[in-house]
Amino acid sequence: MVTTPIATGGAILAVATLAIALVIAPAHAGLTLFTGADDGAGSLAAAPNSVTAATGFDVAVAGLGPAKIITFESSPLGTFSSLALGSGVSLTGANVNTNNQSIVDTTSNINITPPCSNASCGYNTTSGGSHFLSLFGGTATFTFSDGTEAFGAYLSGVQNGGETIFFSDGTIQTLDIPNPGFAGGTTFVGFTDPSKSIASITINVNNDIVGVDDVRYVTDPVPEPATLALLGGALAGLAIARRRKHLSTLKPIRI
Repeated sequence: MVTTPIATGGAILAVATLAIALVIAPAHAGLTLFTGADDGAGSLAAAPNSVTAATGFDVAVAGLGPAKIITFESSPLGTFSSLALGSGVSLTGANVNTNNQSIVDTTSNINITPPCSNASCGYNTTSGGSHFLSLFGGTATFTFSDGTEAFGAYLSGVQNGGETIFFSDGTIQTLDIPNPGFAGGTTFVGFTDPSKSIASITINVNNDIVGVDDVRYVTDPVPEPATLALLGGALAGLAIARRRKHLSTLKPIRI
């Protein structure tokens, strides 16, 4: 497993009251990667590096909020132009031929030479499951209506270099997907990006056939009503104080 912190800039906003400081996000703590790759692995049982990376990611995400997971088990088999994956999350994409991507339960029917195997074309990684996202080259984009500050997934069948995950957290970020080897295998790629609200994340596998499964993410927290009331009261207090200061500077009018 490789865990890589990436230094990023961040500014701390000075605030006038403690109440406001309590609800403003801290400075950007930095983008951290969790990656692992296993050459030739056609199952998670043969992919200790990927599983270790996923475990490290899950531990880190627990500090950000409740993690959600997309297993594709309830998604219909077949091609799709747009797929709803849960509250506020959708999936779009186009394969190398600009056709729709697919949800599958096998890749053995893909007509290539040599024939597809789990390690070369991807497989389901959900315990007791069968469905997974199959990318026949091209891209897949996950869109989060509430934003996310963490994302991770198993990618199986990766055989080529130059495959990436990209998104914007205010700056365009491009993450390399590890290439296990010429025979394919299994990888895990995840990242945490605290205090950021990422609207969409795109996986680009170029001309490769790759399976994607067990996608993890954390939605941005919604402020509690009490927190919003505190912020509203603090802002109102600041407005009153500013008004009083303004009035105190006015010259009296004598009649």
